[in-house]
Amino acid sequence: MNEVIRTILKRRSIRSYRDEPLGNKDLETLLLCALYAPTGGNSQGSRFLVVRDPKLLTELNTIIREELLSFTGEISGMQGQGIRRAQAPAYHFLYHAPTLIAAVAPRADKNSMANCAAGLATIMLAAVSLGIGTCWSNQLRWLTDSRRIRTFFGSLGLREDEDFYGAVGAGYPAAVLGRAAERRPGRIVIDGVPSDGKER
Repeated sequence: MNEVIRTILKRRSIRSYRDEPLGNKDLETLLLCALYAPTGGNSQGSRFLVVRDPKLLTELNTIIREELLSFTGEISGMQGQGIRRAQAPAYHFLYHAPTLIAAVAPRADKNSMANCAAGLATIMLAAVSLGIGTCWSNQLRWLTDSRRIRTFFGSLGLREDEDFYGAVGAGYPAAVLGRAAERRPGRIVIDGVPSDGKER
């Protein structure tokens, strides 16, 4: 098995981080990899806004928690889980990761979601190879229309024509990675025939 495949299979979502900042060189490497992720038509329209200042992350966490708790009506799925998690007094949307990398892109571009997702996935895989932990975060995507969120990020580089399409928290893991959960069956179909993805 080559190193790239091994890295992909080794990736896990990390929700516990050491109390130390991500090194500049490591962060630069992650962001460089993000810039080389594929974009539709090679548009390169996705951008990556980084927040590392602990005070800014604390302020942002407060805004996100208050915005999530202000949602009304019945909300299900992952967003519902996110809102329920925000009800905990010790809530932290990044699980205290010391670095936030948010992917933004023009809302008018129909490829923006795919472009940003490719960039963030590339960051997550590059992180594994460097011993860095990451966890996907959807809160900024859910709150992309929030005036408070847009005001907060306005001074950090967000443009009026851009929306958030996802984010990751990144830092050095505080625990050894566990074994991956078994993959659910029935997710691969080849020429109409269900497959377990293994060569015969």
